[in-house]
Amino acid sequence: MEVQNLRRSQKKVITKEVTALKKMREMKGLSRKDAAPLVGVTFKLIEQLENGRVELTKSKIAHYCLAYGISQNQYRDICEGKIGKVQKDLCKVRIKVIEQNDLRRSYKKIITKEAKVLYVLRRLKKLTQYDASLLCDYSRTAIGHIENGRIEIPNSRIKFIVESYGFTMKDFDYHMNAEIFVTEIQDDCMNIIKGLSEEKLKAVYPLLSTFKN
Repeated sequence: MEVQNLRRSQKKVITKEVTALKKMREMKGLSRKDAAPLVGVTFKLIEQLENGRVELTKSKIAHYCLAYGISQNQYRDICEGKIGKVQKDLCKVRIKVIEQNDLRRSYKKIITKEAKVLYVLRRLKKLTQYDASLLCDYSRTAIGHIENGRIEIPNSRIKFIVESYGFTMKDFDYHMNAEIFVTEIQDDCMNIIKGLSEEKLKAVYPLLSTFKN
């Protein structure tokens, strides 16, 4: 009875799928800390998954495959013990990547408007990247990589982050359609205020005070 009542986090349930998840990471030459920003989670969560302490769902498998650049068919081959076949396929891909390092996403920034809006939403909630990482259960580095365009952000990840911040996708779309971000207006206003002389600042202060909540 005691064994049945153990929480999943207190016992290991290592299936062939769990073993394949770890093998997949190792085949890519990644440590858990290296893998964390790619997956967008903490390295501790990766450790818990690989040790069978957290349930490995189909959606998680798909997410990890995408992050590691391994197809789900290759993942299934690893589960079935066809590691040599997968390594051969990965070797072909690795040669192409080495020849085209400038094309690798981690080597350059591609700051899309989606990434900018996620940055804006975080700022509107007055969250640091560390605060945001706690809400999303991502590492702080992953939040930085997302906002700096070093990690691709599919719609599913965008929706998750937006809702973790307490917004809706309607809010996200509103800022996507804005000609200028509200945070840019805020920053510009702050720079203008900081540049005012004492005399001018005293002159505009009464007007600014009327906008206090």
